[in-house]
Amino acid sequence: MGLKKEKQIVLYAPSVHAGGGTERVLINLANSLIDRGFNVTIAIDVIGDKNFHTISDRVTIRQFWFGRLENLYPKSIILKMINRLLRTLFLELFLRTVIESKERLIICFSTSLTLQCFKTSFNKDIIAYEHWPYWINSRYPKQGRSIKRIYPKLKLIVVLTNYEKVVHNEIGCNNVEVIPNAYSFLPEKPAALENKIVLSVGHFNAQKRRDLLVDAWQHVHIKNPDWKLIIVGDGPQKLETVHQIESMNLNHSIEILPPTSDIELYYHKSSIFVLSSEYEALPLVLLEAKVFGIPCVSFDVKSGPNEVLQDKKDGYLVNFPNTVEMANKINALIENESMRKEFGQEGRKDALKRFDPQLIYDRWNKLLNNINK
Repeated sequence: MGLKKEKQIVLYAPSVHAGGGTERVLINLANSLIDRGFNVTIAIDVIGDKNFHTISDRVTIRQFWFGRLENLYPKSIILKMINRLLRTLFLELFLRTVIESKERLIICFSTSLTLQCFKTSFNKDIIAYEHWPYWINSRYPKQGRSIKRIYPKLKLIVVLTNYEKVVHNEIGCNNVEVIPNAYSFLPEKPAALENKIVLSVGHFNAQKRRDLLVDAWQHVHIKNPDWKLIIVGDGPQKLETVHQIESMNLNHSIEILPPTSDIELYYHKSSIFVLSSEYEALPLVLLEAKVFGIPCVSFDVKSGPNEVLQDKKDGYLVNFPNTVEMANKINALIENESMRKEFGQEGRKDALKRFDPQLIYDRWNKLLNNINK
């Protein structure tokens, strides 16, 4: 049983159009909660032209008009001045139009939104749902101080990894729960792992370090020139990556494809998955690759990939930013088909056990049912 219909869950996120992993988690959570009898509203700053993920028509979507203006005119000095002076008032008025019930919870999908909502009269209703490592947020001194001051006062903090729970405990937060991501889809049959394709999925930005991926691929291409790297994604650093590929004469070995709602097709065709990020929370793409039975290679950053992958069992964790080591591990999987398939089978089995949506969303259901008891 879900909550009574009159208790409202508001999921507040920056955007719902870019096709990233956090947005997929947002929509999956909204759909699962509505199926469990919750009254669900998605509050959003930016709504784009494309929807890469299907949102239930029973989920209400409300857009914060000031967030939309900021997105349309990001360089406007006037808007920046208004933001500094009046944003809390505007957000208060917006939330009052969104909130329908005296029994409500606001789950914020970014640290900045959590801190903004805490300034409103709804500050006792807030759950911080953290999708970034704490160390990334704390790089900014003012934000770091705000987190240490405000987060212990929140109703709850939900983090994706055990590592992040320890980190938040160390800054004085005792109100922390760990709920990992769930995989988004489950293919009836795993990938055959017979195509000469290595896949990477995600944005082109500073976090994803596509430059390191291309550097690593240069070494792979030398030993296995008949294999191809496919990168599915878009973002501000895409052109830089294209120029890097061209300068290394890898045009015929690397293909860049736009984000798609049919990403399962690319998983099915792939034999290895690679993640080159400098930091992650709990990367959804690794869960997705594992349920397709695809062995993975990822940098072993502070947290995230090392709580998804079982090193030397269903993939490889590589020291960041060692691109030669990453290439060596990719080549090892390319050149050993039996190991590739053994890793893939173990990864699928582990993902089905630990990241099953029914299991994960039942934990959300229990948490939200009992939070005020």
